[in-house]
Amino acid sequence: MEIIILASGSKGNAMNIKSNNSNILIDIGISYQVLKSKLKENMVDIKSIKHLFITHEHSDHIKGLQVFLKYHGDVTVYLSLGTYESLDTKTKELLINYVILKSDNTYEILNFKFETYGLSHDAKEPLGFVISSNNKKVVIATDTGYIDESYFDLLSNADFYLLEANHEPSLLMDSSRPYYLKQRIISEKGHLSNHEASYLIDKFIPDDKKAVWAVAHISEDCNNLHLIEKSIVRIIKDPTKVDVLFTSQTTSKVVKI
Repeated sequence: MEIIILASGSKGNAMNIKSNNSNILIDIGISYQVLKSKLKENMVDIKSIKHLFITHEHSDHIKGLQVFLKYHGDVTVYLSLGTYESLDTKTKELLINYVILKSDNTYEILNFKFETYGLSHDAKEPLGFVISSNNKKVVIATDTGYIDESYFDLLSNADFYLLEANHEPSLLMDSSRPYYLKQRIISEKGHLSNHEASYLIDKFIPDDKKAVWAVAHISEDCNNLHLIEKSIVRIIKDPTKVDVLFTSQTTSKVVKI
């Protein structure tokens, strides 16, 4: 598989995964023109995107969906019922081909196996994905306040993790953000902190395995790379088992697994 994080963060999220000449897109939280440009820079024809997966309905995950549907009506969109019901009327009118996904199910799409699981976020029915192809495994776990232990076996021993380390609690609480927003972010329906994310990565990746951690949804004002690295070194028993990739609005390098 080849993975490109096209954008990650509160300003927009999108991810392209390619396997055996099949392209899928996870989230479309950037404008259509920006998406098209980013894909072209990586020699991906936007017309090759026939399958689009949506984690939840927040604008930083669906910003470009309506325009994409105008130009590519043949795309199949995969989303939960809660996410579908949260879309505006115009987007629903354009959404001709779609599949309603349920949590804790397995789906075969192209040469990918998708396993869905529930996330904890202030969206109607957010989903995480475990994607397998060619004996490789990718975990997508972004925009969640916690991950239930019942999913730990499913999420363990992957080759690539898109897992958020959104904030450093001390910076968040000292920030000028309104109190209600701080409470939302640190709640179980909010976002993972550096400490929480590092703890999960240490749990998920066996000590005898090496995996890529694409650190996602990093707050621009309540976090920084140095603090994330401190959490990694402090919490992960063997940090050398993690190949860390920091994500942002800049397109990432191509990760091959």
